[in-house]
Amino acid sequence: MLDFDSKLGRHVKDRLKREKVIWLTTLDAENAPQPRPVWFHWDGETFLIFSQRGKAKLRHIERNPNVSLNFNSDEDGGDVAVFAPCRARILDAPPDPVRVEEYLKKYRQGIKYLGMTVIDFTKSYSVPLQIAPEALRGYVE
Repeated sequence: MLDFDSKLGRHVKDRLKREKVIWLTTLDAENAPQPRPVWFHWDGETFLIFSQRGKAKLRHIERNPNVSLNFNSDEDGGDVAVFAPCRARILDAPPDPVRVEEYLKKYRQGIKYLGMTVIDFTKSYSVPLQIAPEALRGYVE
């Protein structure tokens, strides 16, 4: 269970509400870390991320579901938040429609910036991932 009552936890809880991007790090076939920025929805327990089919992150997760997530630090290397270890899984069924709608609402402007409609986006980014963090570490001043 993550501790959101500590100074770090309270700060990260706020970041989970306002941040648009989090870094997902998977492990490739040689166990080399492969970080990538992704959009996410946090429901208080798990992250929901959508992927296009055939992407390397999906192959990595199928082979090894151990991943980590982290936010960008500030420009001086402070304000660090890392969720690790985390367990990722590719969902077989569509996620809760309410949660999907919240995700799409959060990224409506980003989807438009990509030159896509919501329908285009949901067709292209059709593979839902659920990531369950087990621990949070980092620091905030």
